[in-house]
Amino acid sequence: MYRFFLLSLFLAVQFIATLSDTPHQIVTKYKNYYTICSGLGYKEKSCASRDVVAFHAKLRDSISNLGSKQPVKFDTVMLNEGSGYDVKTGKFTATEDGVYSFSWNVLVYSGKEFHTEIVKNGNAIAYNYANGRIVKSGYYLSSSSTVNIKMKKGEQVWVTAHGNHGRFLYGGIWPNFSGFKL
Repeated sequence: MYRFFLLSLFLAVQFIATLSDTPHQIVTKYKNYYTICSGLGYKEKSCASRDVVAFHAKLRDSISNLGSKQPVKFDTVMLNEGSGYDVKTGKFTATEDGVYSFSWNVLVYSGKEFHTEIVKNGNAIAYNYANGRIVKSGYYLSSSSTVNIKMKKGEQVWVTAHGNHGRFLYGGIWPNFSGFKL
């Protein structure tokens, strides 16, 4: 803590002195700051060096009678930074260890239902309940869920039909699945 205080005091004094410095003098001083910080054990980490992991996929066509535990294959990829989402399987594979946030949305027509769950390596983590039998005839019902999941590199997450409730999922612009590394 004492080293941090001394470094802060030194930088504050140097900053005040740089108000009248030339660009060349400022660059020279920056190199000195870098040397001092490196000597104290601080490491440079820029935002640009961080790899972004994020995806967003939609479901183009409606799905009927999807069997229990069958993956919902969101087939229209809008974003796939890090290439973690596989449109052929509907599964996201973690490209690095960390906590990931996932959201999915389903849309059902009146009288229809489509209950889902998000699974990690085949184990249910969270559920989504969309029962269009509770809405007036001719209307739609949308249901969304979000969950944060700690993952290791190579582990997979996907959305499946829950039980025998994968009766009808309306396709188009509404159903989607997305995720990103926090």
